[in-house]
Amino acid sequence: MKKMFSLYRKVFTMNRMGSSLRQAYGSYPIPLVIHRLLELSQEYTAKGFDMSWIGFRMTGSYAPYSITPPDLIPFAETGGGGIHFGFLTDFGKVKNLESAAIVCVTPTNDPPIRLIARNMAEFLDLVVSVPHAEHLESWWASTDEEMKRQEEAQFEAESPVPITQTRKEIFERLRSEFGAKPRAVLPYLREVLRERESSCSLLTLDGLGVMDEDAPSERFDFDASRAETKRELSRMRTYLSNASSTAAKLAFIRDANYWYVLDRDQPSPVFKLLRETMLSLDLQDEAARLFDIDL
Repeated sequence: MKKMFSLYRKVFTMNRMGSSLRQAYGSYPIPLVIHRLLELSQEYTAKGFDMSWIGFRMTGSYAPYSITPPDLIPFAETGGGGIHFGFLTDFGKVKNLESAAIVCVTPTNDPPIRLIARNMAEFLDLVVSVPHAEHLESWWASTDEEMKRQEEAQFEAESPVPITQTRKEIFERLRSEFGAKPRAVLPYLREVLRERESSCSLLTLDGLGVMDEDAPSERFDFDASRAETKRELSRMRTYLSNASSTAAKLAFIRDANYWYVLDRDQPSPVFKLLRETMLSLDLQDEAARLFDIDL
């Protein structure tokens, strides 16, 4: 019976996900929690509304922005501003996605990449701790608890009663069925960021850094004007050839993806160099996300 139920969940998830998102998971199996959240999402959709009312809408396709890290697998979006959440695989070092850090990508804000939670379970704790998941993005850098309380109160006061009741129902389902529990949001966000920064071997422009056991190296210093001239490409290639650690090359990939606006439909020299570098490091999943998935 358990095996049949597991097969049902797998088939259900395949039906709910577009081929692009299935490809984005690459060599990773889709976590059980994603199967369960998709079922819950479908249940509410059948009732005539969806989980975007709490800012936590399960995504059905892979639609990254140029700023989305290549080692991020999106699973949900807030429904506004292109903001989405995803599993950070740390270039394949994470063995189980349910233990992967959760990152928020907010394309129109600064900074656009924001580490949110240590793992999926703690991310769900945060979701039930705010009126709307988009608050996690807007409060990410805040230490002002009074401002948070005022904005929460205003948000609740401006919400129609039926929507407020539905949100409470969804939160209760996340608590009872997924074990989500309220957390002190602002202290948690600061704590997670401090932990990440202290455990990185190299910090990067996107704030995520590189988790690698290699000795720290000197990061590549990108041209301030974002030039992609022959001279600049030559300088990049020289750096990569002389890089003494994998960490240095991974940091280069993060920084280049962050520094340039890369268009897969019109691949620039830097974009092509990124593909070459990823494949040289056997980053097949990351290269596929950036270049090969049919969006």
